[in-house]
Amino acid sequence: MNKSIAELYSANEIAARVEQLAAEIKEKHKDNNLVVLGVLEDSFVFLADLLRRLDTPIHTNFLRFDHRSFGGLQDLSFSTQADIRNQNVLLVEGVLETGVTQAYILEQLKERGAANVEICVLVDKPDRRRASIEADWRAFETHEDYVFGYGLGFHERFRELPFLATFAPMGGTKKEKAS
Repeated sequence: MNKSIAELYSANEIAARVEQLAAEIKEKHKDNNLVVLGVLEDSFVFLADLLRRLDTPIHTNFLRFDHRSFGGLQDLSFSTQADIRNQNVLLVEGVLETGVTQAYILEQLKERGAANVEICVLVDKPDRRRASIEADWRAFETHEDYVFGYGLGFHERFRELPFLATFAPMGGTKKEKAS
């Protein structure tokens, strides 16, 4: 790969934002039971840091979806048998881009009896939306084609980076902030 990596958000900026999100979520749900569902694989680092900062009793599970057959979403499977009936659910995602996947997941969670479902994303790309869906909480908004690091992968690489990055334009470096 001949492209260079450009940092979008540092580890310190991410930590500060995750702390702020956790405080907001904790305040809103201080009197509610909360089931937190992490969407694998991109959410795992974000979810871990968010959970540690929530510092409140919650139920945590993971879900994975399959969207390989015929280019459409065919299956939503939980890694555990989480009972979400009449529960407040926080869906934690790595990236909200087209919104098609999240719309499908929300529909499935509501069919399974969730009382309320909110979405918390690490990276929001609103200009790519194809479904009418918005995040309730987002750490960062960007217009970059590719964002990786801090658990987000690019062809299953770069998940280990402690910061969020993109590819630098050819012939230069990029430190432009995408707020």
